Formats: sequence, C-alpha cells, structure tokens
Amino acid sequence: MKIVFVYADSKEEWNSSEWRCAVPYRAINRNGRHQAFMIGIEDFAHHDPQADEICQAADIIVVERNLFGPVLSAIQYWKARDKVVLADFDDAYHLMHPSNHNYSYWIQGVRHDNGQKVEPPPLTQFKWGLRLVHAATTPSRRLADDWRAYTEMIYIPNYIDLNLYQNASVQEHEGIIIGWGGSVSHYQSFVDSGLIPALQRLCRARPHVRIMFCGNDVRVVKQLNLPKDQLIHVPWVPHNQWATVLSQFDIGIAPLAGEYDQRRSWIKVLEYMIMKIPWVASEGPPYEEFRSYGWLVQNTAQAWQRVLLDVVDHWEAYKKEASGEAYLVGLSKSIDENIHLTLKRYAEIYEKVLGQPIAV
Repeated sequence: MKIVFVYADSKEEWNSSEWRCAVPYRAINRNGRHQAFMIGIEDFAHHDPQADEICQAADIIVVERNLFGPVLSAIQYWKARDKVVLADFDDAYHLMHPSNHNYSYWIQGVRHDNGQKVEPPPLTQFKWGLRLVHAATTPSRRLADDWRAYTEMIYIPNYIDLNLYQNASVQEHEGIIIGWGGSVSHYQSFVDSGLIPALQRLCRARPHVRIMFCGNDVRVVKQLNLPKDQLIHVPWVPHNQWATVLSQFDIGIAPLAGEYDQRRSWIKVLEYMIMKIPWVASEGPPYEEFRSYGWLVQNTAQAWQRVLLDVVDHWEAYKKEASGEAYLVGLSKSIDENIHLTLKRYAEIYEKVLGQPIAV
C-alpha cells in the first residue's frame, strides 16, 4: 500500500498532525512493507505539482480535519481518479464551547488572521466533506458514533511513538510538581471540572507542591492565581522537546468537562504511563480503558483535592505502581506494535470501495 497523509497543522500549532499523520507515517516506513508520504493541506488543495505527483501514485489519501473550501474539490478530484480518500479528525467541532479558541472559526465562520467571514461556516462545509469521503477515522469511539450518519466511521486510537519519550533527559528538582500540558482548547476542562479550587487548596496545605502548566492559554494561569513560587508556566514547546518537559512532572493531571471533552482521546494519560508518572484524571470515556492504572475522579473540588492530596503524601508508593504494570500497558499502545491494525482497517476500506483486495 501507498498511503498519503495530508496534514492540517501549521508549524506553530503542531500537535494533532503529529499524532494523526506523522506518527503513523514514520511507523509505516519503519515497518518497510508499505510506503507512506506526508503533504501539507494547502499543497493538496491547490494541486502543488509535487503533491499531485505523490497523490497520483497513492492507493489511499488521508485528509486531516480541514474539510472545507478547495479541499472539497481536491477530494472529488482524487476520488474521480480511483483513489480511496479518507478523512481524519480528533475533535468534536459540533460541540465546541464558546470559550474554545476555535469556536469563532468553526461555528461562526470568522477567520482568526483577518476577521473575514467564511460562508458557509467551516462546520457546515465539514459535514459536506464527510459525505464526500469514503470513510473517516477518529481516535474517539464516541466521536465515531456522533458522525455515523454522514460516512463510515472507523475508530483508530492515538498510538504512541516511543522513540520520542524514551531518551528524555530527566531534570532533578525539589518538592512535588503536578503537571499538565495542552492546547488552548482546554479552558473549560479546568474551569468546570472543580480542579482549580482543588489545586489552590492543595498548594496552601502542602507548600512543597508546585503546579506546572504547559501551554499558551494564559486564561487558566490567571484563574489558578497561585503564589509565584508554586506556579511554573511553560509556554508551548515543539513536539520533539515535549518529553523533556513532561519528565519534570511527578504527578500528571487530565481534567475533562463537558460533552466536547468526552470525545477526546487517551493521549494525556498514555503519555503519563509511558513516562511512569502517577496520574489523576476526570471520569469519562477518554481514560476509561486505563482506569486500573491511575485515578479517575468525579468533577468536584473535594474529589480532586482528596485524591491529589493522597498521591502527594504517598508519592513514592504511587511512583512504584506507575513504574510497573501501568508502564507495560503503556508500552503495549506503541505505534510500532499496532500499526498493522491501522493498515488492516485501511485495506478493508480499499477493498470495499474498489472491489479488489490489497496486500497488508
């Protein structure tokens, strides 16, 4: 098989494209039985000659997220040339909360760069795009269920590239660091989960605890309102530097709040498990599979505070647990161990669309 991943992220926001395009791309080429390529979505949409040459040789084209504007025409173009075209997306755009940075664009159709209006709004065009593609892949079972009326939906988890984590340099520090990192789409996750007052009380009760918030959403930093010596703010870092930042966490947190968050993937908890970090997360579908390897709590300040306090006070024991079975389960979710499952799903769609089998 020859598979082309059409990535949507810019260099400045590189995250989803890492997990949904770059990680499987590298694994497919490491495996050696098939070939994978990556091209930018603008080049795909506007028929850059090199991008067209790559697509012409492909069996399957996977288009990430931005199913609007000229991308829709490009999808039709390659379908007419007997290419199997899949969409891939990992967010519940239809359930975005107004506090989400991308709400104004996806729901209201207002561009961030120049304020111009997009008509129809991207969410409407996204629905058109789902009806055009042969199938769509997503790392959330609940997200897959949401969109089954539009196209065939396939659950493909976010498997992890161990190469990016296993050589991270650990930085020594005093006290206990409770850490979190993510994009600007998590404001509601913090504000509505009860986590913020829990962290404030915890920091008052345990002065040796510090909170490390990694990301560009300064709204959360302001809401935390912690003493300067108990708050570490790390702005966005490139993906290849993330594991070094992550290695400073003694305890990882993963709050979820609202229906949008219930469609997230297991990324945060899986990263903690790979790095042998004890973790506490909100109850919900994204982390349910890992329930036995950390703490899932109800979204109340009392629940968060009680559990985090216990993990802080008995950290050595929790660290030992995180280094055992939890770590081994994390290893089992590596991309190299599971890429054959992704390729199998691609081959099934290929045969269904074109009526002929393709080697896996």
